[in-house]
Amino acid sequence: MTKKRKLINICGTGRSGSTMVDLILGNDPRAFSLGEVHAWFRPFRSHHFKIICSCGRKNCPWEQLKKFSEDEFYQKCFDWLDVDILVDSSKNLPWVIDNNLREKRNNITVYNVLLFKEPINFYHSYWKRGTRIDKAREYFKKYYLRFFSANLPYITLNYNELVADPAGTIEALCNALEIPYFEGKERFWNKEHHQVFGSMGTRKQVEKAQSQIRKQEEFPPEYKKLIPAIRSDDEKDKILQDILCELKSNDLKLTNRTKSIQKPYWYYLSKLKQKYRQRFPQEWKYDQ
Repeated sequence: MTKKRKLINICGTGRSGSTMVDLILGNDPRAFSLGEVHAWFRPFRSHHFKIICSCGRKNCPWEQLKKFSEDEFYQKCFDWLDVDILVDSSKNLPWVIDNNLREKRNNITVYNVLLFKEPINFYHSYWKRGTRIDKAREYFKKYYLRFFSANLPYITLNYNELVADPAGTIEALCNALEIPYFEGKERFWNKEHHQVFGSMGTRKQVEKAQSQIRKQEEFPPEYKKLIPAIRSDDEKDKILQDILCELKSNDLKLTNRTKSIQKPYWYYLSKLKQKYRQRFPQEWKYDQ
């Protein structure tokens, strides 16, 4: 009897909590968390040309996994790791489009979990790192508009609801993905993972084998003063409101399964940019 293999892509903007969700879903004996594996095959930063796993062991699975080619990668991972579920938090949309189309031909079921933060929380993640609110808003809109334009099937996950009720939200997500849930699955730090790339903060928690799912952080006074104006601008932004309506109306349920996946114009532009970055990668201050 052929095993039913599943690839789960964690999609969303940067700083949306994708690494944590990746590790939570990978917290299962029959699952493996890949991290942002697209960076190995399509590098664009200086630290993408070597793999240093969070486990720190010489006999790490990545010593073998990194030898597989992009076209055969998922299939060989399933076989070599002997798992039924692979979780990939790459988020890169051309990569997600490509693996949806390819793995469908390989008889692998692909799920795309579309993760998002409420705008006020999302903006704060960038504001505290020096990015203007208007730029953060445009980044938010750009990612989700591009995702929708590709007609990818997806299940929406609200990060704010996840941190408010980790167990209940993850159980509902597992039911939507048709994968097993067990009590304590959200405590991803109880399993030894082999996380590469992705959030350095979450990686440090994995390396220490201890962590917690933090509740929503308290905003500093400087940011709180900006919130009324931010909300007012958000309410006037019809495109943003349409995106939020689409995201929230598909919370924890599968949509777009019957639509044909598209490769919009930006898909080809992004691929060209990636090829350039592979030759001239960005230096990364968090170089591994």
